[in-house]
Amino acid sequence: MEHIHKKFDLELSELRTKLSQMGDLVIEQMERALACLSEHDVLGTRIIIERDILVNRRDIDLEEMCLQYLALHQPVAGDLRFITAVMKITTELERIGDRVVDVCGAVHNRDDRDSADSHGEISRMGALATAMVRDSLSAFAQADISLAKEVFQKDTEFDAFYCDVFSRLMTSAKDPDRIAHDAKLAFLSKDLNEISEHATNVAEVVMFMVDGKEITHMDIHERRATR
Repeated sequence: MEHIHKKFDLELSELRTKLSQMGDLVIEQMERALACLSEHDVLGTRIIIERDILVNRRDIDLEEMCLQYLALHQPVAGDLRFITAVMKITTELERIGDRVVDVCGAVHNRDDRDSADSHGEISRMGALATAMVRDSLSAFAQADISLAKEVFQKDTEFDAFYCDVFSRLMTSAKDPDRIAHDAKLAFLSKDLNEISEHATNVAEVVMFMVDGKEITHMDIHERRATR
């Protein structure tokens, strides 16, 4: 019986490693996309878009591993929460990958009217979203609720910045000469906002994994109190 438990522990360790590798890939994709946006590197975005299939494959592979372990071992308590968390997090990472592809599309549509100010704001949003993804994955790797809560704090900062940028872009888009341009930047900021939300979802999953508290479906006041 002991060797069965050791085998399962090794399998869970492998699952943790593979999720970490998927997270590293997604973060690398994000950083490359933001660099391409800064440098208007259209060729570089094509490589990123092609590599998104690797993110999708890792999502499928991890989900299959999780389902197999659930069926074979019928885990309970902490092990069950861990496997469930991995399944949820891989889904969030795959969706982040999709948003990164959208960011690449914005590089293709960039024009000369992109001001230094607007570019700086988008870059700041991208850097903050990337930090949130990285911190949420660190929280998972270390099973650390305090790190998860740091993601929530960054989310508050991100939301305030996003609302300010988005509202200004929508206001300036009333100018007929800027409608298409500012609408494009608004959609780009929305993609980054969705990435930040996926990172927050990962942090919430970590809290569930560590102490069994499911806060995803709480109302906004309960969630704020828990965070």
